[in-house]
Amino acid sequence: MATQEYMVTGFSISWLARRRARKAAVGQAYGGLMKAALAPDFYLAGDVADTFEGRAQMVTLHAALAIRRINAIAGAGSAKLAAALNARVLDGFDAAYREQGVGDSSIARKVRKLAEAHYGLGKAVTRALDDPDRESALIVVLERNGVTEKGQATELTGYLICLADRLKEQPDSEILAGKPAWHALSEIP
Repeated sequence: MATQEYMVTGFSISWLARRRARKAAVGQAYGGLMKAALAPDFYLAGDVADTFEGRAQMVTLHAALAIRRINAIAGAGSAKLAAALNARVLDGFDAAYREQGVGDSSIARKVRKLAEAHYGLGKAVTRALDDPDRESALIVVLERNGVTEKGQATELTGYLICLADRLKEQPDSEILAGKPAWHALSEIP
C-alpha cells in the first residue's frame, strides 16, 4: 500500500512540475508575442490600422506563427503548450474588452466573435505559410481579412515570412521553454 501511495505521489509531483513549467513557458511566450504584436512599427507606417481590431489581428498573426512552430515539434507536450498559448491569447482578448469597459452582458458575444475571427485568420495564415507560393498566398489572406488595405500587404508579408523562417531555425528546446525569438520590423531585412 505504501508503495502504491508513493507512485501516485511521484506521478502527481511530476505532473505538477510539468504543469508549472508549461504555465511559465506560456507566460513567457505570451509576453514576447504581445510585445512583438503591439510594437508600433506597422501602426505608425499605416500598414495596419491602429484600432482594437487591427491590434487584435496583429496578435493573431503572431500567435499563428508561434502555434504553428510549436505544433511542428513532436510530442503531446507541444500540443498542450500550443493549446495553452492559444487559450492565453483568447483570455487576453477578454481582458482587453473588460479594460475598455465593455458591459458584462456583451463581452461573451464580442469575445466569441473575436475568437472566431482569430481561429479563421490563424488557420488561413498557417495554410498560406505552407503554400508553395507563400508570399502571394499570404498577401491574399492579409488583404481578404482586412489586416491591410489592398496593395499594402507586401511589407507585413515579408516580415511574417522572415519571422516564420527564423522561428523554424530556432531550437525546439527554446520554443518549448516559451522563448520564441521575436524580431522587430527594423531587425528584419
